[in-house]
Amino acid sequence: MIIRRSDSASSSLRLFVCILISFVAVVLCSSPAPAQQLAATYAHGELSVTIHYHSERAGSGKLIAEILDPEDRTLGRAERTVDATQGDGSWEQTIVPTLPIRFEEIVWQRIRYRFEYDDRKSATGEASDIEGIESISRILHRPVVHILGQTEYIAGSSAAIRVIVSDANDHAAETGSLRIELLIPNQASRPLFSGSLNRRGTLKAGFRFPEGLTGKFDLRFVVDTPIGSTETTQSVELHEKASILLTSEKPIYQPGQTIHARALALNRADHKAIADRKLEFEVEDSRDNKVFRKSTLTDNFGIASAEFSLADEVNLGTYHLRVRMGGDSAESTTAELALNVERFVLPKFKVAVEFAQKNGKPQRDYRPGDQSAHDLRLATKYAMGKENPWSMPTRVGMPAPSSLRSHSAA
Repeated sequence: MIIRRSDSASSSLRLFVCILISFVAVVLCSSPAPAQQLAATYAHGELSVTIHYHSERAGSGKLIAEILDPEDRTLGRAERTVDATQGDGSWEQTIVPTLPIRFEEIVWQRIRYRFEYDDRKSATGEASDIEGIESISRILHRPVVHILGQTEYIAGSSAAIRVIVSDANDHAAETGSLRIELLIPNQASRPLFSGSLNRRGTLKAGFRFPEGLTGKFDLRFVVDTPIGSTETTQSVELHEKASILLTSEKPIYQPGQTIHARALALNRADHKAIADRKLEFEVEDSRDNKVFRKSTLTDNFGIASAEFSLADEVNLGTYHLRVRMGGDSAESTTAELALNVERFVLPKFKVAVEFAQKNGKPQRDYRPGDQSAHDLRLATKYAMGKENPWSMPTRVGMPAPSSLRSHSAA
């Protein structure tokens, strides 16, 4: 009895599977043929289109391809006689726009194509035309540029940038040429590099930035590949190659003293001294008043100095000592040092004479005629009780009585 139920269930399952397979086959057979596939590239102002088709019969006819804008206005048209093969095939068509269209704008347009048989009627019946319309953005193969590199450099330094070019649709590597230019406002672009992409679609571009050019600029990357041309920009910032070390002889000054400042200018690229460059020293008091300014040139060792004497009556507080290379421009190299100007009083201390020990007690008196030298120690102590380390030992001798009499007589 149990075996019969198992056989019955198996038969029902097989019947259900057969019905499901038959249903799927009917659906697939009755579904319409897939739409024709297109592929396009845009280079040098020309749109090249590959039209894949499926034809019921072979024959020749006229192929018309047009570029349409969103309002269905014709921006470009191409027409020629082609042959269609029975089954699957493809046509190649190039369309030149009536007016130049930028790459960024072509993706917003559409392409419409139509193939008309010369002999519409045949033994098998009347053949229908092959036609379609598609958005260019969906079929366009366009190169995408990836840039790997720094965004900040030293003026006059060398740079190495890795550039990778691939297809935006399938990410396949693209070969072609690369050109890099430096865009400077109100000037012609400066070419920095040109080269060819390898079979992996990449290239290491090495070049050197111009000397003395500082600020923010754009690098333009122009790529020309078999699937089209494109360009992109990347912002870079060029810094002054000089580095300045600013020093003074002490961090705190009193009114009436002189500030001695010294600056050392070095090239950050090779750490060599920068000679014969103008440096401007400036002092600003605690109330943001400019109280001193002096311009000078660095010597052969990249050193420049300046002196500023404080008045007896000045604003007390934190003063700012600055040195600038490059004038008042925003890209000048600047170093700054904070100094304190205060009235300070030296600590008070007293001086004591310590006599040598004699029989365990300090000897405090000496008689005339004592010829031996005696040890004394001049000891200094601060008023708060701490001993001053600048105590010093000394030796003295008392003159003979005759010497005292002769001095008295004189």
